[in-house]
Amino acid sequence: MTRLTFLSFLFLFYSSSVALAHMPGHPVVFYNMDNDQQRFDPLGGDYAKDNFKVYYRGRELKDASVLSFEYLGGGYAKDNWRVFYRGTVIKDASAYSFEYIEDGYAKDNWRIFYRGNILGDAAVLSFKLLGDGYAKDNWRVYYKGALIKDASASSFEYVKNGYAKDNWRRYYKGRASKY
Repeated sequence: MTRLTFLSFLFLFYSSSVALAHMPGHPVVFYNMDNDQQRFDPLGGDYAKDNFKVYYRGRELKDASVLSFEYLGGGYAKDNWRVFYRGTVIKDASAYSFEYIEDGYAKDNWRIFYRGNILGDAAVLSFKLLGDGYAKDNWRVYYKGALIKDASASSFEYVKNGYAKDNWRRYYKGRASKY
């Protein structure tokens, strides 16, 4: 009987990457790390994962769950519990509702983020990208995550090539310009 158990174990061990052998009174798990069965997936944005760990630029992310980890774009990634920006956990971000927008901007149900940082008091429901780093909500205007003081959100619009305007001023790359 012992010989049959051992032969069954050998078959399971060499035919799968994870084998569960039952020795009398003790279940034992053995991992076969054969290169043909070891998974390694580059995900994008310098993130990667294998069967057991998640990595950013070759450094293990100890707080990441390999089973649910996904790359979103723009340096952002998440698993079922945490959100990451360039390998660092973003505190106060909701993994459940988190999504990457573009140009470094992302959001969850309660906050807007720019390059991993909370974007002040930006209103999630009215927030929209305008182009070339410009964004606005119903009350404020932003350029690459920085608030543009005295800009009128209601009339603000992106023109092109770094230029934008509202009813009172013209802007170049987020700064009011003289005209």
